[in-house]
Amino acid sequence: MKSKYISESITSNFIDQVKEYAIFAMDANGIIETWNEGAQRMKGYTAEDVIGKYYGMLFTDEDRAQHKPEQELEEAKHQEQFMAEGWRQKKDGSLFWANITLTPIYSEEKQLIGLTKVTKDLTDKRLAEEELTRKHNELTLTNRDLDNFIYTASHDLKAPILNIDGLVQRLTYLFEQKGIQDQELEKLVGYIQKSVNRFKSTIEDLTTISRLKRTLDEEGKEEQVVVQTVFDDILADVMFLSKEFELPCQIKSNFEVKTLYFSRKNFRSILYNLLSNSIKYRSQTNPCQIEVKTFREDDWVVLAVKDNGLGISQKDQKNLFTMFKRFHDHVDGSGIGLYIVKRIVDNAGGHIKLTSKVGEGTEFKVYFPVKGA
Repeated sequence: MKSKYISESITSNFIDQVKEYAIFAMDANGIIETWNEGAQRMKGYTAEDVIGKYYGMLFTDEDRAQHKPEQELEEAKHQEQFMAEGWRQKKDGSLFWANITLTPIYSEEKQLIGLTKVTKDLTDKRLAEEELTRKHNELTLTNRDLDNFIYTASHDLKAPILNIDGLVQRLTYLFEQKGIQDQELEKLVGYIQKSVNRFKSTIEDLTTISRLKRTLDEEGKEEQVVVQTVFDDILADVMFLSKEFELPCQIKSNFEVKTLYFSRKNFRSILYNLLSNSIKYRSQTNPCQIEVKTFREDDWVVLAVKDNGLGISQKDQKNLFTMFKRFHDHVDGSGIGLYIVKRIVDNAGGHIKLTSKVGEGTEFKVYFPVKGA
């Protein structure tokens, strides 16, 4: 008996000293029988305020009108443990977001004799989540407005830029017809033409980004993609690009994973951008060599593209997937290829790993989640 008394005393003192949780016991009908200090601190009621009263007094007026306390009590009686979250009311009428656990108590004869209830105040967590949701919704709306602006601006700017382009070409034609030869004028016309071309390229890039955003917002059509087929389709384009240099690139492939479930159009865009970058940023001293392969790694299908090109410095790697960011000016490029790759991969639940060293080359590994048809 002494041992049992000591055990009960320790348990009682422990519960009373737990101040982060409201802990109380009630009979099978929901009448409160015990009330610890944590409950008083959290809810504002003293033990005298609540003992002998129905625990429904702790719910909001709306919940009581909908008989939530009775429903909760009945559900808890038929479970080993009942857990829920919701608004609860303090003595002063203020509300807090509560995480509650109800546990039935049985006698040695397996008869239900009461329940214990443990409550934790999660108001700060709830408010933080609501604030995060609010900011997410605001960001979504801002992105949508930005996307609409990009689409409208790129569309509305096309006509005047084409007009300027046409006027410059007409001016060049008139110079030639009238035999006007003026080196300064020719330079100025050349500068104007270059500026127009850059403007046209930027508009095209903005259109591509806007189109990508709209495509990602929609349900992408996923299908069984045959890697070799897509690779062969791309090869003709990239080899044509390779021929612009003195020596074409040697591109080797090894596809251990022959198919994956993905959007064919998006997979082609990823592989094309990675291959074309390897060719564009090839070494200017070493013969260009590129290796493309696929393989399984845990729950991922990995597409790896490795080259022996210029490489990327540690500093530049931090901004590699940023829109319009370029690190080499000796070849044409817009700086949106890798941005597009990253957006597609992130949207599909994958990720990208990069290994690169200046003067030795770069390897991109794209991780696709394993999916079944």
